[in-house]
Amino acid sequence: MNIPGGTPSLRQLWLSQEPGIQAQRLDTLLACFDLSSSREELQAVERPFQALCCLLVYLFVQVDTLCLEDLHAFIAQALCLQGKPTMELADLQLDHIDPRAVQLATLLVRGLTTLVLVNGACGSPWEMADFMPWHLFDGKLFHQKYLQSEKGYTAEVLVEQNRSHVTRFHTLKSVVCKACGKESRPIVSRRHWRPHHAGRWGRQGSSSHGTSSGYSRSGHGQHWRDQGPGSRQYEPDQWRRY
Repeated sequence: MNIPGGTPSLRQLWLSQEPGIQAQRLDTLLACFDLSSSREELQAVERPFQALCCLLVYLFVQVDTLCLEDLHAFIAQALCLQGKPTMELADLQLDHIDPRAVQLATLLVRGLTTLVLVNGACGSPWEMADFMPWHLFDGKLFHQKYLQSEKGYTAEVLVEQNRSHVTRFHTLKSVVCKACGKESRPIVSRRHWRPHHAGRWGRQGSSSHGTSSGYSRSGHGQHWRDQGPGSRQYEPDQWRRY
């Protein structure tokens, strides 16, 4: 990993009490996800959304078929989940079940599990509670936001007319889009997709290095893209041509 001063040992990450070790732990975590260049933006995000933004940036860079509507749904459900009563979530009714939404939900939870492991390996630079699904993700609520986003609902409607949520929505969206832009990965609406958007968005020439975790953008990371919900083999027929 490309870390100032070299890759630290586990003994150093787990046991060191030296000044600045917490910053080194965070540098190591971000390097695992190829997000060192987005450190400043992620640090400016309030808890518990740092972990969510970190994961979303990584997933959107890795998976080409994720689009702006997907990003809106991920962010909106995380914001609306804050303070929502359990019974309200249990009583939530959906118009229909979309297989792609189920697959995207599975991918996010899978990513959160990976993020928990990496955070622990790096000496826990972020609070473990910030990764817990009850702070960041509810499957049924995400499904609702996904269906709404697909219909073109505005940010105000997606966050249920909550003004503070609207501000946070645009802040989190800006962080993710800016970080992805640094990796030459524009996040565009599905309505603007064209056939030439297939492939790796021309990122093979990116200066970012592969990770040692097996999830790099080329080679070892292929199984993330082939097996994940963003993969073309899982896409509805009308999107396979893209």
